[in-house]
Amino acid sequence: MAKIIVVNDDGPRSPGLLALLEELRRAFPGEVLAFVPDRPRSGAGKSITLGGRIDVREQDEGFYLISGTPADAILVALASLGPWKPNVVVSGINMGPNLGLEDFFQSGTIGAAVQAALHRVPALAISYVVGEGFPVPSEEQVAEDLKLAASLAIRLVKAVLVRGLPEGVDLLSMNVPARARLDRMAITGLFRKPFWKAVGHDGAFSLAPWPGMKPQGPKGSDVWAVLNSYISMTPLSLDMRCEKEALRAFLEEQGFSPTLI
Repeated sequence: MAKIIVVNDDGPRSPGLLALLEELRRAFPGEVLAFVPDRPRSGAGKSITLGGRIDVREQDEGFYLISGTPADAILVALASLGPWKPNVVVSGINMGPNLGLEDFFQSGTIGAAVQAALHRVPALAISYVVGEGFPVPSEEQVAEDLKLAASLAIRLVKAVLVRGLPEGVDLLSMNVPARARLDRMAITGLFRKPFWKAVGHDGAFSLAPWPGMKPQGPKGSDVWAVLNSYISMTPLSLDMRCEKEALRAFLEEQGFSPTLI
């Protein structure tokens, strides 16, 4: 029996989570477990709870509330399964975009997928591109889009269960724009420039994406793809190796004698 773990960062009442769970449980009865933060934890990234208690409460059968971060939820799920390792983790459906290098580091949705990938569990992160500088469609359109995003997740989960993710891919980040179509999909890279800013008002600051501007990105980026009505599929790897020779030359210029290992 496959074990599919579902997590999110929007909390247990998120329509994206509920749409995903409904479709996954219909496609994989008895194989889906949800470990979800008990409140919204957007922006938590891959942070974990240090030195504190993480409570777990079963709200419904196979649906567990975690008093921690999305990454905590993955660790709790792994511990709860004992010797059984999940076959795949699905994080989302996030009710908002997760685009670019900046969101990669701060998104709880992606952070949960990274935590799973670190434990060698294939992970899919799914985000619905509404708000945060992007248009918000009608309730009817949102429901239709979430159903499409969930159906996309099912197709990919089935593929991962058979063959795993492609070689060199540890997790897959998907951003689904409003009114998306499955026949309009692009393989993309992360947008590289920062777009979150601190905005001052009344003697204080708040953080906002794209303040005073419209979202924009170069062709080939995830931002460009969703702006042009493509489902953005961004393959990601945890291999963060850098060029050691260049660093050695840099350190030798400073009078050090480093050893390459």
